[in-house]
Amino acid sequence: MPTFRPDIFAEKTSAAGRVIEQIAVEAEIGSTLFSEHTTSQLVRLSEFIEHQRRKSIRVRGYLLVPGGKRILAQARLLLFSIPDAESIEIAQAP
Repeated sequence: MPTFRPDIFAEKTSAAGRVIEQIAVEAEIGSTLFSEHTTSQLVRLSEFIEHQRRKSIRVRGYLLVPGGKRILAQARLLLFSIPDAESIEIAQAP
């Protein structure tokens, strides 16, 4: 598994320290949405989600973008173009 460092990461653990659930967020502004870095990070996020699920750890992955219909449509197009990225959801900042 390649090193993945999302912009925001959180996890919920049991009292014994076992990881129960994780949240990973990749935040982007409109001008960097279609950059190579963003695509690379989203591919890694998708791989991370799949890797953790094999270990029975629930992961919620998000692409956080600014508000607006145009940027939402562009984010959907970007995720559609990435193989196996259907597990990543889009969230918009108000």
